[in-house]
Amino acid sequence: MSWPGDAELERLEAFLLDHMESAGSMPLDAAHGFLTAVVSGPRQILPEAWLPRVLGDIQFGSEAEAEAILGILMNLYNATLAELEAGSYLPILLSVEREDGSLPLPYGWCEGYLVGWNFHGEAVLDTMVEEQEAAALMGPVVAFLMYDEAQLMDPPDVEAHRATVAELGPSAVGLYRWWLPRRELPAGNA
Repeated sequence: MSWPGDAELERLEAFLLDHMESAGSMPLDAAHGFLTAVVSGPRQILPEAWLPRVLGDIQFGSEAEAEAILGILMNLYNATLAELEAGSYLPILLSVEREDGSLPLPYGWCEGYLVGWNFHGEAVLDTMVEEQEAAALMGPVVAFLMYDEAQLMDPPDVEAHRATVAELGPSAVGLYRWWLPRRELPAGNA
């Protein structure tokens, strides 16, 4: 499984952005966070269930466009799962250039990640909050959702911000692995 190329990701990003207002699609960083949680939880969620959440009410312009966009999304889904399995996962994040270097903006990814966990149901979130290891792994995600609006582009401690961003990938891998032994078997398997 190969990661979608830059051109594919740029095409998907532009497509999703073009349809955010009209169709309610997710931006790419939020979609990646969402897919990360979807593949990490206690049960398999089929594309028929999660695609409308990513795409919103998009009406494709042609069959070729639908095939291309859905293909890129499925490739992203499969690559995300493969990276989590391998322990080499990195979130797709926006960033801005500043005088002191690039500042990662993890807010969209974090929001999408929590939406993905909500997609599994309230009981799944309750389980993660109650279990110390899982709750600790969610810590970096929740930390970014605690920022007030003024801190989004100017965090109070830039180095701590960057260090917490660096924890997002390992935390996602940790939660994926935490759920593995708790995973429900698909129907029909013994």
